[in-house]
Order: sequence, then C-alpha cells, then structure tokens
Amino acid sequence: MGVFVKIAIISDIHANLAALAALPERDFDQLWCIGDLVDYGPRPHEVVEWVKQKAAITVRGNHDHAAGLSADPRCSPPYKRLAAETLRYTQAVCTNEDLRFLESLPIECELSVDGVRFYLVHAMPTDPLFGYCPEESDRWEQEARVSGADILVVGHTHTPFIRHVGITTVVNPGSLGQPKTGRPLACYAVWEDGHLSLKEYEYPIEETIRQIREMPIAREDQDALIVVLKTGFLPAAMPSSAGTRA
Repeated sequence: MGVFVKIAIISDIHANLAALAALPERDFDQLWCIGDLVDYGPRPHEVVEWVKQKAAITVRGNHDHAAGLSADPRCSPPYKRLAAETLRYTQAVCTNEDLRFLESLPIECELSVDGVRFYLVHAMPTDPLFGYCPEESDRWEQEARVSGADILVVGHTHTPFIRHVGITTVVNPGSLGQPKTGRPLACYAVWEDGHLSLKEYEYPIEETIRQIREMPIAREDQDALIVVLKTGFLPAAMPSSAGTRA
C-alpha cells in the first residue's frame, strides 16, 4: 500500500444516512469504516451502497454479521428488542447483494501506512465482533499486545477516545450514526500526517427522525430509537443503556 496523508475513520453508522451524507471530510485520501453499517436506523440499503462506493477498507461489525448471516448480534438486554425489530427491517429492505456484502466483510484488517502498523477491528482483537471494552478498561493492555500494532482502531462502544497503551495507541472514532456522548453530534476520527484527532459535527437529525417514523415498527420502538439518537441513552422508562452493548 502506498503512502496516504489523510485517512478519515468512521464507525457504527447504524443506517443513519443523513449523518453519513453530511460527513464534512471531503479531501481524505482513504476512508476506513470500522463496522456496524446497519440496524437501528432507517436507511440500511443506502448506507451499504454509500460505504461500498466510498470506503477503501470496511471491517464487519456485530450488526453486519447479524444481518448477513441471520445471527444474534448479542446486544445487552436493554437493546435486544430494538436490535431484533430493526434487524428484521434491515433484512427486509436490503438486497441480497447488500446482505452478501455484509456477510463477506473481513472481521479484522492489518496494514501499514507510511511505516505505521494499523490493526482494524470492530470490537477488540480477542473478541472481534462482540467484546465490549470501554476506554478505561485494563483489558486494553492485553488487546494492544495481541494486536502488535502501532495504532489499534476499534469501534462498537459508540464512545470516542484515544488512549496510549505502551507502544500502541488505541483509537475509537465513536459512532457516526448513534453516538453515546450525550450530544446528538456525529463522531469520527482523522489520521493525518501521523497525528490522530477526534471530531464531531451537526447533521440534519430531523431527517433521520422523520425516516424512523416511517419504519414499520412499533411506535414505542420508534420513540426509543429517537431518544437514543438525541441523547445516546434509552428512555428513562427502559433500563439505562450506559455501558451496554448496542
């Protein structure tokens, strides 16, 4: 692989096309997607098409795995109902080609860019699809060693962070389509000239909300998805989503 100056890194789009289309980065040399293109959001087919056209590298997330293989995404209890309902919707509106694409995505990717070793995985090297490891976890020391990388790129938790563990930098770009930051801002990361940065931006969230209202799922599930979209957490009437696997 040749030298690239600027790489945009996105993850956990969750069928939020309005957020994806509003991505402010236009001058990147490559785009990397760290999984979970589908489920929860209203436009899975369009998001798959966008990523197929734009992303140089995409790894498989647990929701991509579930949609492509009709498998359990293994979400924590507060999210199980929403995951099951939106998985059925995802499989209904995606084409067979979309589902084959999701099924065929690699679970991990190792590469070097300008002499820097990257390891890309949706969750963590020892549990690529389902492992839940927040920023402060001591497990990152083991995960960094397993990766053997200079930069370990992960997603899954929907919370952005950059953490230095020994010789490895762990970066999570956060969620582009369903952030858990307490702010309704799409999150992503950029690697440019050897420097990592975390970024966020506003997008037309009302467009996504309107599209959620058009989804053929129960009104209470629509309500819950909209609250998560706005706040990063499930409604107060449901169990807290803090520290849970989506």
